[in-house]
Amino acid sequence: MELKRILARDTRSATERAMSLYGPDVLIIANHRVGGQTELVVAVEMATAFGDSHLFDNDNPFAKSATTHKEPTLDLGTSFGDHLGQAILGKAPMRSDPLLNADPLLVPESKRDEVRSKEIVAFVVEELAALRREFRVSQQAAEWQSGQPVASAVQPVVQAMHQAGVPVGLRTLLIDSIKDHDSTQEALQAIRELLTASLKRGGEPGAFDGVHAIAGPSGSGKTLMAARLALHTAAAAGTEKVAFISYQDTRIGAWNQTQMLCAQIGIDCYRAQDTSTLRLLLTELSQRTLVLIDTPGVQMIERITEIKSVHPECIMHAVLPADASAVSVQRVLKDAATGASLVWDSLMISKLDESNAPWALLQFMCNEADVPVLSAASGSERLTDLVMGFTTTQLVNLAVSQLMPKLAQVTPKPAAMDAATFNARHKSTSPLRDTL
Repeated sequence: MELKRILARDTRSATERAMSLYGPDVLIIANHRVGGQTELVVAVEMATAFGDSHLFDNDNPFAKSATTHKEPTLDLGTSFGDHLGQAILGKAPMRSDPLLNADPLLVPESKRDEVRSKEIVAFVVEELAALRREFRVSQQAAEWQSGQPVASAVQPVVQAMHQAGVPVGLRTLLIDSIKDHDSTQEALQAIRELLTASLKRGGEPGAFDGVHAIAGPSGSGKTLMAARLALHTAAAAGTEKVAFISYQDTRIGAWNQTQMLCAQIGIDCYRAQDTSTLRLLLTELSQRTLVLIDTPGVQMIERITEIKSVHPECIMHAVLPADASAVSVQRVLKDAATGASLVWDSLMISKLDESNAPWALLQFMCNEADVPVLSAASGSERLTDLVMGFTTTQLVNLAVSQLMPKLAQVTPKPAAMDAATFNARHKSTSPLRDTL
């Protein structure tokens, strides 16, 4: 993607010129007055930015005009800015740090940074493509909604959904279902009932014991979620029955954080940098009630595949923040599962207190997700902030209550369920992986 500058006498003329040059879906970045003229800065997609053209819109004429599909070569030592410029501007910086290459101890960390940079760039490109699609659908929905009368009592709810960033598809369906209601409270209750009835469920979680792996995107709170689960199980089964394994997490300070968390809980923690070490540890810890494997956010599919190859019976849990974007949800719950040939055994939702709009997660769960929600937690660092048995109904209530906090009914905060109660409730059920 590259930026283009357009000058015209007014905004309308500049916009018309941009659309005539780059198509009706051109993305306008900025609008300024310069020397008595209007300056538009627009973003134009370049088909050569990535060899895999599916990252862009299928109806994008620039993507269709691509004649070559060769992914740029990335050198060791290039920064994230270099990778971003290479992917979006079509440039291929060839920079390397001789000091970095001379020190073999820094190579693993540099390789991780390189892979992480690639993943961030791919994520940014997908987010831009999703944003363009959302703009297009929003324009179409606006034309349809203009001909649909909405009761005056429902107008505040409609405006709140626009401000909360509810995805266009879900927002259109909700507006259509509440447009004839006589009060705001009735409209909010109708939204609750419609979402609750539409959410797909994957059965009840099984007892939380055995070998469990925690995976998710970087920054989602995987390590903290795993530590909270370990604390709840240790409170019932004893600290000597719980073990914690950090698998191939090469982030600076990650192992120190794991050690401090496990020291607070009083459980044993181990570090595995390859599959052979992981296999040895799982064999040695086979008598433990619970073994938790914490995975890094980089190369998530590769790490999941390796864990499954070592321990096929490992129960896999996905961790997502409540305010995850549609692209993040799609990547974790669908793309990662498809790439690793697995079915997620449960979903854990983090950062509930930091989310103003868990709508992307709700939309995906209404349309495609068939995975049970196991637990939820806030974004604080307190290990006791964990709700086991968190339900989709509670997630809906959270979304609606934050939609219009002054009008929505306050839902009581669910009581935390300790590990003993949770295991006693679900001991009679079949194993989690058999219920999906």
